[in-house]
Amino acid sequence: MINADKTSPMRARLRANLNFAVIGAFVIVLSVCGATTALAHSFLVDATPSSKEHVATPPKTIKLKFGGGIEPPYSKISIETPDGKVLGEGNVGVPGKPRELTANAPDLAPGKYIVRYRVLSSDGHIVEGNYEFTVDAK
Repeated sequence: MINADKTSPMRARLRANLNFAVIGAFVIVLSVCGATTALAHSFLVDATPSSKEHVATPPKTIKLKFGGGIEPPYSKISIETPDGKVLGEGNVGVPGKPRELTANAPDLAPGKYIVRYRVLSSDGHIVEGNYEFTVDAK
């Protein structure tokens, strides 16, 4: 039996199965690539105090929130002066919140401060960065 497009039914079925296999393989590749991208790196998404923020009262803690899970034992937050003097360091994971890290802040006088962080993402990547905030004079 010949179809109107002059292909046998068996050939048409094989072509359809091949198309499904190619599409299926493509979807699997996209899924794997998408999952890898979603898991890659825990970038900073929120901070208290935040970048460039002016605060009237010196913060007691620095709180950082990341886009993915982090490993607190292998992560660090430091608070520094603009000339690089380290005033405090720490890392406290927040129970039940695997994307958050905090550090106790020392007594801070009015002025600019830099928060530096280096975290180990749950996916094994190290992410580091910094931002500054200002404690305003009263």
